[in-house]
Amino acid sequence: MRFFILHSAFCILHFSFIACHQAPAEKTDTREPIAVQYVGTPELLVHKWAKDESPVVTRFLNGESVAILSRRGDWVEVRTVSGSGFARAADLTNGAEAKSEEANPTARFRIAPSPVTSPGAKGTIYIEADVNTDGDVTAARVITDTTNSPDLAARNSAALQLAKFYPIVQKGEKKPFEYYYRVDY
Repeated sequence: MRFFILHSAFCILHFSFIACHQAPAEKTDTREPIAVQYVGTPELLVHKWAKDESPVVTRFLNGESVAILSRRGDWVEVRTVSGSGFARAADLTNGAEAKSEEANPTARFRIAPSPVTSPGAKGTIYIEADVNTDGDVTAARVITDTTNSPDLAARNSAALQLAKFYPIVQKGEKKPFEYYYRVDY
């Protein structure tokens, strides 16, 4: 009987210790925002710290509103679902500029095509590319080539197919698009 009582007392103490030493609940950031701005780029990366090398904690898409909690030079602290993080201030805009960008979105490279060099070449190459909702180039066609160099046009087309775009977002939806690429020699 004594063993049972001691064992029961130990179990109660053990479970009390575990219950009292659980991980603290996540704190909610209750600061009032100093401003509300809108994402002016196709995608806003929010980092853990005000450094490009720090981990990305969340992303916002073009046109989404963002609560600004503080400013630190080129960076702003923004509210996230799990607290806050840091984004580049230059990637944010006011409401009027955000509406204009949503109505007339601009394609932007996430990874630009590698330059194709050809010493002595003269002329212009125009390429049309189909881009899917993820920003991947799915097809590229040479429209015009005044360099008269099919190999140069093909190399530029191949470079464009390896490029990556930010998705174009309209009314909260990613949209496929066509991109017209011009290379001058």
